[in-house]
Amino acid sequence: MKFIKIIGIVAVLFTSGCSRDYFADGGTLNMEETSVLGVSTMDYLKSRPEVFDTLTALITLSGLEPVVNASGSTFLAPQNYSIRNYFNLVFPDPEKRPATFGDIPQDEMDKITEILKNYIIPDQEIVRAGLATTYSYATTYGDKKARFNLVQGDYLGNVNMGAKYIIFSLNMSEPGQKEQYQSVQIISSDLRSTNGIVQVLNADTHIFGFN
Repeated sequence: MKFIKIIGIVAVLFTSGCSRDYFADGGTLNMEETSVLGVSTMDYLKSRPEVFDTLTALITLSGLEPVVNASGSTFLAPQNYSIRNYFNLVFPDPEKRPATFGDIPQDEMDKITEILKNYIIPDQEIVRAGLATTYSYATTYGDKKARFNLVQGDYLGNVNMGAKYIIFSLNMSEPGQKEQYQSVQIISSDLRSTNGIVQVLNADTHIFGFN
């Protein structure tokens, strides 16, 4: 009965979360918000439904909430806009696109679960102060190699001028093959929840799953 209630809730979230138009870059995010959130990672994400309601619904259905809320972890948060574009790629025909989370085929939900695991860095807090222009490496909960570095530039394209940004990259190659990284910029960094760190990813250039 409890599972049926969850499906009902996320069905509403899917409809509202994926049908509206989102601001690219999560324009609804307050970029000046305090870095100390005072709540768990999941509670923070749930408190920002305009940016993360689709994400939190998928985390709940995938059973990954305890991992996202594990102590000392880092969660790299893709925004709803990135996930919507993923569904557009997987289901290009709007007539065949699932109307609710409950309509998503199980094999696709299994893929989504594996994708979500690669946005979680367990037992490691990735923060700006610990990064440099050279690469630092970590292993995701999905057992993929991730790397992080700082890049500096301004709006005119001048290198070594302007703000410094964290770049999150994921090795997308098969085991034993040459490493091939796909990257995304972090646009809101070092948000400290009661259990770890949240880094919000750029929705302009990133599609969920690094597609």
